[in-house]
Amino acid sequence: MKHFSHPHGLELSKIQETNEKICSGCENKLCGTANYKCTKSNCEFSLHKSCFKLPRKVQHNSRPNHPVTLYPTLPERRLYFGCNACGEEPKFFVYEWLECNFSLHAKWATSWVESVTREDHQHSLALQYQWPFPIDDSVYIFCKVCDGLCNDSKWLYYCAECKLGTHLKCVTVKMENSSSLKNEEKEDEEEEQLNNEERLMMATIRAQGHQARLNFQAQMAYQNAQFFNNMWRSSHRYY
Repeated sequence: MKHFSHPHGLELSKIQETNEKICSGCENKLCGTANYKCTKSNCEFSLHKSCFKLPRKVQHNSRPNHPVTLYPTLPERRLYFGCNACGEEPKFFVYEWLECNFSLHAKWATSWVESVTREDHQHSLALQYQWPFPIDDSVYIFCKVCDGLCNDSKWLYYCAECKLGTHLKCVTVKMENSSSLKNEEKEDEEEEQLNNEERLMMATIRAQGHQARLNFQAQMAYQNAQFFNNMWRSSHRYY
């Protein structure tokens, strides 16, 4: 079999778990029978059968008026800010709309669901292609799975009723006993047993931790602004 992304022929192959490979399309682990691998013994190119069948063009809900095109590798460009869904740079297959510098990992473009129901939350989390608050509002959402900051320019899963959000890659991750959500429930139960003075102390500690995170975010925002300002100046020099 031939695939547009690779110069060599491909064949169906069974890949043992002990010989685990990475799919050259979606960057996920690849094992089992329904996979393609390169017929050249010294070539590591391999694809899930589903990645082999990916359409060359996709009409994605985040860009309903403009189809995105599948490329085997990231096209060259002057400026690139990462995948519009997660912010990370695709290493293999990528869907692109070059006219507006829009790009998606193949997995975000073809196989992600619009809503997810988690065992640890009573409401469904809806996929948000845009930040669910006015961009001028100083609103921060911390992923309730990994406790990391959600980027206001990337996609996220979000429950509007509870103002709870997660990163794309975290939404299907099961919470362990040490997870932030269960820790919060445990902390609430323990706090009920504290007197007023102890509750005030706990609230002060939490506020200090939140302020530290805000200070860090402000510092990162300032550094990013300086970086892009310097980049703009370097590209607009007059000779």
